[in-house]
Amino acid sequence: MGLRISRYPVDSEKIPEEMNGYRIAMLADLHDCAVGKNNSRLLAALRKEQPDFVILAGDMVVENAKRCSACLSYRAAREFLTELAKEFPIYYGMGNHESRWKKNAESHSMTFERYRQELEGVGIVFLDNLSVVIGSGDRGIRITGLELPLPYYQRKIRIPRLTSAAIRKLAGEADQQHFQILLAHSPQFFGAYMDWGADLALAGHFHGGMIRLPFLGGVISTYCRFFPKYDRGRFVQGEGQMIVSAGLGTHTIPLRINNPPELVILELNHK
Repeated sequence: MGLRISRYPVDSEKIPEEMNGYRIAMLADLHDCAVGKNNSRLLAALRKEQPDFVILAGDMVVENAKRCSACLSYRAAREFLTELAKEFPIYYGMGNHESRWKKNAESHSMTFERYRQELEGVGIVFLDNLSVVIGSGDRGIRITGLELPLPYYQRKIRIPRLTSAAIRKLAGEADQQHFQILLAHSPQFFGAYMDWGADLALAGHFHGGMIRLPFLGGVISTYCRFFPKYDRGRFVQGEGQMIVSAGLGTHTIPLRINNPPELVILELNHK
């Protein structure tokens, strides 16, 4: 299966003129898989695109305590990200698999903290309820990584309601001065992200609906819900928007039908 490259212009008067034309690559849901041998196809695409920086929207690994712990070395993700960090600044947002790995550290041959330390050692910045400003002074953009508590990823009939107040408690206030990007992983809570103050939310998690049908879109989400509303693409509410990646890999149910791995390229435009 080939690699799909999706391009989205992002226009805002809050994007500083100095960053007009900046290009951001967004990766999500690699799940310790490979797009091409040793992720060579994905690396080649990124080198061709030459983004100014790379954003990881969560789930670059798979956490599954039922698997043999000796198998859980996360080699594919570690080697790919280590190689990528030699060429591009990388900002890492947390997904449910990273969060669950932290909680179940004793079930693994490698702890999350060691994984994190290795990647921080090559310059990757983790944003687990933390923020960073790219640019200088008031002429930049702010990226906040939201690490949702695990109950928000449960597959029960009723998923907990997320509020903007809960996001503020986890990740602090939205930045009204800078263009505010929120790495949220789950697209389920689009309204809360906009209410919090995100100008742009970036998510994945639903794998594009795993199976895609013409005119109908994604068939089933990772919550095992049919025809998820936020499966892939751009969604707009007021002045804010969310872009959802179809992701790069699979886990547990290895389905990607009419749904190739996706690399998202965002182009920032000062309007």
